[in-house]
Amino acid sequence: MLFYRSGDFNSYNVMQRRWQKDGEHNYRYTAISSTSSEQDIDMDAVNVAPGLYKKLADTAGIKILEVLYKSGDSSTMHAHPELVGYVIEGGTVEFTEKDGSKRVVEHTAGMVVRNPAGSHAVKNIGKTTLKLILFEVNRTGSPNPPMAGSMDAVKVSPANYKTAVADSMGIRVLMATYKPGQSSGMHSHPDQAIYIIEGSETEFTDKDGAKNPFTMIKGDARIITGPATHAAKNTGKGTMKVLIVEVNKG
Repeated sequence: MLFYRSGDFNSYNVMQRRWQKDGEHNYRYTAISSTSSEQDIDMDAVNVAPGLYKKLADTAGIKILEVLYKSGDSSTMHAHPELVGYVIEGGTVEFTEKDGSKRVVEHTAGMVVRNPAGSHAVKNIGKTTLKLILFEVNRTGSPNPPMAGSMDAVKVSPANYKTAVADSMGIRVLMATYKPGQSSGMHSHPDQAIYIIEGSETEFTDKDGAKNPFTMIKGDARIITGPATHAAKNTGKGTMKVLIVEVNKG
């Protein structure tokens, strides 16, 4: 549906050294091999409609897809596991379910939704191009214990981290916003997938006090294995905004 632990990874400087770029947005963490989807590969959206769904990253049981439906574009029946969707450019979509029933959904820019696994066909019946990012979660394990409250980003720095979609079965969606000069206290994330809505220059401070500059680039999408523990500061001139999909399940 369109919408609705390995290793210590505390340093974003380490991330720059250990992630290898493959394509415009695809980053692969070299310590972990790519994880295949547990759904029927013949129903995978990228295989069914490669002109509409582009894989950006796929590792640790998390896959990031870029979705682009121009006005009139349609796909045949395909499947998604559990997912989170973020709408970049809105549009009007008609979904056809497996039983043949149809429903129309209006998507607006900035919408964030979480959906269970499901199958459907899709058609853009509006006049605008629909563009979004999907975060598919291919993990069948039970949710792990929640992050300790003392290290939870939302509790440590509520001015920077807001809950966009509450934790459900080990998946939580956060919106991180840092104005120029703004910083957070030391906090942790489990495995996570991120999409940078607005970028900026950033400084991450690790648990040992090491400071690591990092450029957050608008439109970048990545998967980061956890736990990742750090403090962050926007050292640039513009506001930084990042969608974070935390996956805390086996």
